[in-house]
Amino acid sequence: MNTVTHLASLIMAIAVLLSLPAVAQADDVAGRWSASRAQDWYGKQPWLVGCNFVPSTAVNDVEMWQAETFDPKTMDRDLGWAHTLGFNTVRVFLNFVVWKADPGGLKKRFDQFLGIADRHHIKTMVVLLDDCFKQNPHVGKQDDPVPGVHNSQWVASPGEGMVKNPGDWAVLEQYVKDMVHAFAHDRRVVVWDLYNEPSQSLALVEEVFRWAREVAPDQPLTSCVYGGSCDPAKLADLSDIISFHNYSDLPEVKKMVDHLSAYHRPLLCTEWMRRPESRFETHLPYFKEQKIGAWNWGLVAGRTQTYFSWGSSVGAPEPDRWFHDILHADGAPFDRWEVRVIRGVTGASPPLKTLVPTAENGPVAWRYTLEQPPVGWREPDFDDRSWESGMAPFGREEMPIARKPNTVWTSADIWLRREVELPRGKYSDLALVVHYDEDPEVFIDGVLAWKARGFNASYELVAIDPAAADLLRKPGKHTLAVHCHQTVGGQYIDLGIAGAP
Repeated sequence: MNTVTHLASLIMAIAVLLSLPAVAQADDVAGRWSASRAQDWYGKQPWLVGCNFVPSTAVNDVEMWQAETFDPKTMDRDLGWAHTLGFNTVRVFLNFVVWKADPGGLKKRFDQFLGIADRHHIKTMVVLLDDCFKQNPHVGKQDDPVPGVHNSQWVASPGEGMVKNPGDWAVLEQYVKDMVHAFAHDRRVVVWDLYNEPSQSLALVEEVFRWAREVAPDQPLTSCVYGGSCDPAKLADLSDIISFHNYSDLPEVKKMVDHLSAYHRPLLCTEWMRRPESRFETHLPYFKEQKIGAWNWGLVAGRTQTYFSWGSSVGAPEPDRWFHDILHADGAPFDRWEVRVIRGVTGASPPLKTLVPTAENGPVAWRYTLEQPPVGWREPDFDDRSWESGMAPFGREEMPIARKPNTVWTSADIWLRREVELPRGKYSDLALVVHYDEDPEVFIDGVLAWKARGFNASYELVAIDPAAADLLRKPGKHTLAVHCHQTVGGQYIDLGIAGAP
């Protein structure tokens, strides 16, 4: 879950995880799966990939599940879109107060949801309890979202009043056992995520695991190892499989994975993806390569408003760069190239390939000048032999920066040229892969392919103008010509080309 205070917790998460034991723990928790059983179970699963799911018409998990606002039509539509992305799982939150008001009704509606998901070949991870956000959940009319504010009406399950009062736990035991028992042997349920980000009572968390294990479900149990949780090491020792949240950049994710791998149990990243630090282009291929289950936050932009950033202000306009979520309410992607990446990694579409490399994996030679060139500098037949030869990336050496430059560029403008040739083949999709700071314009064989204002924080895929893309598809050599103008702050330019049949 995500709030402005959550951002500070993310920083703390790394420090907490660094204190986790460097070796796997003994299987001394009663009923806990052995590491070998957990690995055997995981070996039979496909790579688990999906999203945290709330239908776009629900403001929180009470509105999602109570009878008067349960919306199977929208669920069916949204999950159909999830399937087209190649997602095979979703993570959903139930809420205790809905069960308390109508236990049979919640189970019936959840069974209906599982059926909808299953028709789209999607399995479900179930979250039963949650300490996040508003602490007094109630059934009935939910408040409308606060304009401009991220996840403004999310509610805890069951809320701090019950969490901190052991005298109330008997009814929580009924809830946990009733829900787990009803679906303990249901193939449509893949994992029980018993407690999301527990921060208030480790004793309750231990009881919740004990209650669930008394039911003996076929599915593994977990609770996220996270810096804001009450005791990450204990949560790892309670869990059959290790789940974690990480919205940081890829190097920080890798650090967390390195530490958690000491448990020798399957790893699931049950919350991730916040633009621009945590992105599909960078993280999803790594999760797949390592077979780490991955559930990004959000699918369709809706009443949760998680496309706004943590700490967004009341009345803020829709951001140019969404924070979470993938699709508009009509199914159109926020970023078509992002969706293309997702589908390529999940196998729903042929994967994108590097056709012309950037300097991410090694220096790349360009011709460049820092002096205003004559008219025609962007044309294929322009004579650039008087220009300097330098290795990308070009930029100012400073921290922080995604990649240090190989050629220092500190003037206001730089002009670049490079001759390229695509590998043989037909490419229906072509994109620039670009890291810029700032105001770039790119030409292919003299035709404007793309331009932008401002800067980005890391390498991104951007669409090529159709006329320029058509030129690039012709056999033979082509000329990339780039102009980048710097106004203030850091500066950086590097680009390549990616594509797919």
